[in-house]
Amino acid sequence: MFQRSKRTIAHPSFRLNLNTALIPASILGIACLSACSPSSETDTVQQAATKAPAAVEQHDYSADVHLDKYGVPHIVAKDYSSLGYATGYMQARENLCTLAEQIRNVRGESARYLGAGPKHKYLLSDIAYRSFNLVHRAEQLYPQLDPAMQDLLQGYTDGFNQNLVERNSPEDYPSPCRGADWVNPVKVSELLAYHMDLAMLSSSRAFIGAIASAKPPAEKVAFSPPVLDAEHVLTAKGIGSNGWALGKDKVAGANSLLMANPHFPYDGELRFYQQHLTIPGELNVAGVGMIGLPGISIGFNEHLGWTHTVSQSKRFTLYQLELDPNNPMRYRYGDDYRDIVSHTVTIEVKQPDGQLKPQDHKVYGSHFGPIVNLASLSPNLGWNAKSAISLRDANLDNIGMLSHWVAMAKAESPEAFMQAFEDHRSIPWVNTMMAAKDGRVLYIDGTQTPKLSEQAEAYWRKASQSPKLAGIWRDGAGTILLPGNDPTYEWQATDGARQSGLIPISEAPKALRSDYVFNANSSHWLSHLEEPLEGYSIVYGPEKSHRSPRTRFNALLISNRSAGQPAGEDNRFDIDELKAVFTGNESLFGQQLLADLVARCQANPQQNLDGQDYDLTAACNALANWDGRYLLESRGAHIMREFLAEFRVPAHRDLSDKLFANAFDPTKPAMTPGALAPAGDGEDPILLALARAAKRLEDNNVALDAKLGDIQHIAKAKGLAPIPVTGAYSWEGIFNYSQARTRNRGHSELALADVGTPASKQPFSPLRKRQTRHGSEAVYPVNYGSCFVMALQFTEQGPEGEMFLSYGQAHDPESPHFVDQSHMFSQQQWRPIELLGENLPSVEFKLRANKP
Repeated sequence: MFQRSKRTIAHPSFRLNLNTALIPASILGIACLSACSPSSETDTVQQAATKAPAAVEQHDYSADVHLDKYGVPHIVAKDYSSLGYATGYMQARENLCTLAEQIRNVRGESARYLGAGPKHKYLLSDIAYRSFNLVHRAEQLYPQLDPAMQDLLQGYTDGFNQNLVERNSPEDYPSPCRGADWVNPVKVSELLAYHMDLAMLSSSRAFIGAIASAKPPAEKVAFSPPVLDAEHVLTAKGIGSNGWALGKDKVAGANSLLMANPHFPYDGELRFYQQHLTIPGELNVAGVGMIGLPGISIGFNEHLGWTHTVSQSKRFTLYQLELDPNNPMRYRYGDDYRDIVSHTVTIEVKQPDGQLKPQDHKVYGSHFGPIVNLASLSPNLGWNAKSAISLRDANLDNIGMLSHWVAMAKAESPEAFMQAFEDHRSIPWVNTMMAAKDGRVLYIDGTQTPKLSEQAEAYWRKASQSPKLAGIWRDGAGTILLPGNDPTYEWQATDGARQSGLIPISEAPKALRSDYVFNANSSHWLSHLEEPLEGYSIVYGPEKSHRSPRTRFNALLISNRSAGQPAGEDNRFDIDELKAVFTGNESLFGQQLLADLVARCQANPQQNLDGQDYDLTAACNALANWDGRYLLESRGAHIMREFLAEFRVPAHRDLSDKLFANAFDPTKPAMTPGALAPAGDGEDPILLALARAAKRLEDNNVALDAKLGDIQHIAKAKGLAPIPVTGAYSWEGIFNYSQARTRNRGHSELALADVGTPASKQPFSPLRKRQTRHGSEAVYPVNYGSCFVMALQFTEQGPEGEMFLSYGQAHDPESPHFVDQSHMFSQQQWRPIELLGENLPSVEFKLRANKP
């Protein structure tokens, strides 16, 4: 049995009893649900059901929903259909707009409602999504799902649509989409199509503009191709995480510990939604998942808990096609030529007068997959007379994510947990860390990755080290580019994977241990500092190579080798010490570089900066008084931030080797590179960089001794007061990740956070200007990073833990759950996780739905 929460919440009971019948599979449900006001908690509101079209299938939904004061639903359902129904209904209450917008995108109907958009944004999106043809593919693949998962998806769409039909008009929609004409009932095939879209989050989904704009060299383009961000299309930056699992040999006061710390956008469709899902005797799991998923992606049951981090494995490969010199519509393959194929998609585009105009657009492909236009990254990566680039995606037609996560949620042992990977093989782009009640922990990169031949592996291991390809490989954070003219470089036929051509689970990097495993978005290699994983395919990322500063600090923290010695003298973490890893906000360079930087600065404060004398004394003093942490009260942290920005590089190592005196040593991966580079005989590059950083802050009227909490905050929506937050950028060598991203993996136009505009021409400075009622101010806005944080322990009595959800449950600024948890996160105020058991929270109202 689960351990009950030690905390009592005094709220009246909330029971959602859903009993509906005759719900067509492709249309919304027929029964109405209504809520009484909070002041009349015991009232039951019953409304007559509206008449529905002839039913193709009968559903009898029944679920109880207990809602806690944070808006978290605890759902007890009789079966998977009812669980899906209640989940869809509850998610739509606070996040109707979030999913509706993504379904519009997946349908390829954005331009129909919004016009071509700025720089043809919506038109490009529609062209690519129509070429993916996800909805039709989902219709064809849906019968392959287990019947229980079909029930779960069908129930979700009916519940979501039920919430929609209860809103009298578009003026009753949540504020982000209030009055929108593009919110429509969702079909089950469209929901599955969106799951397929999420599976391609760090592969084809990032290439939408590149797919839609690819044209033969002689063809006249109807619009200017988009300027691509290499980081966005070639890497998985914009989604990340820290994940720890600590076993019985590394834990005090418990059997095992788990730290979940995903780094995702603070708004849009990639926000996590917390829920507790129960089918008595079948399923009992709590945690978070994305909007549109009636399941738990990161969470726990009474036997084990798990978290994910975005993997460095390659979910796609690029192929360079060698074109026929006489015909750019043919490419060499072996001893013959093959035709580049095309198909036409028709897009309805809203005109300024409101009329719809159909437009035909061709999309091109090879037998590998779509042709992509990467010319804005390099002319050699465009479609020219000599070559073109084609994309092959390992997550194409991945419909099994939900099935896989449900199987993980039902597992009662590490062996059963691993069996979920063997049976379902559908985790798309994340590593998994698991901690079990029996004291064992697991790391596995069970992602969808291509199987390459030995020749292809050897080719890329060598080619990736070429300076010409450094921008593609990016220390392993990037991707793989293979010759498309030789069948040797094809993905190899395999058994034991989701589909032939992918690496089977038996060959994936994995470790089952009794001490610890971790990941912070570097490759599998350093999942354990003392015993790295070696000998795996290059497709999983490099081994014996530079780790990011965040990975390095994670390794030092979990092995208890950082200066703060977070596990104490006994070298074993308890739950409070685990929580302090996050809230302590210590930093790698605050420990390793700060003292030497201050001493060097104080010894030679006068610098010649661009021909002008600059006095570093104030910056030296501010750094000397910095506590080396990124707390709200920390003063001077931003000077180190701007100093490190002077050494940023677009690769996984994050910081140039020019910053350091000691080179990377694969036998000391967490400590190297290290120490400040020497001054040399002439100008000191370290102090010059510090002078540029300090002057940049002064030029933007940012006090050198400012508190971090005064200049770093979440501006969740216009008109709302900024909320200060702790943390730092990944390249600052921290655990608690907080940053601004003007472009993330999300496709939402409903993203509300204000990140301002660059405050400096220095490309890697994160300082940005934000407009206020009194003009503008230079600050560090945050809209990405630590979002869901869970510190969980397993004892003989069961799981117990605490958490943050930095942005709360709702996407609507008018909801009380839009900022409630953001304020708690700001103050680093943990809240207990409502654990699984009989002590469910109570709520403010009752809902009823009856058969007509």
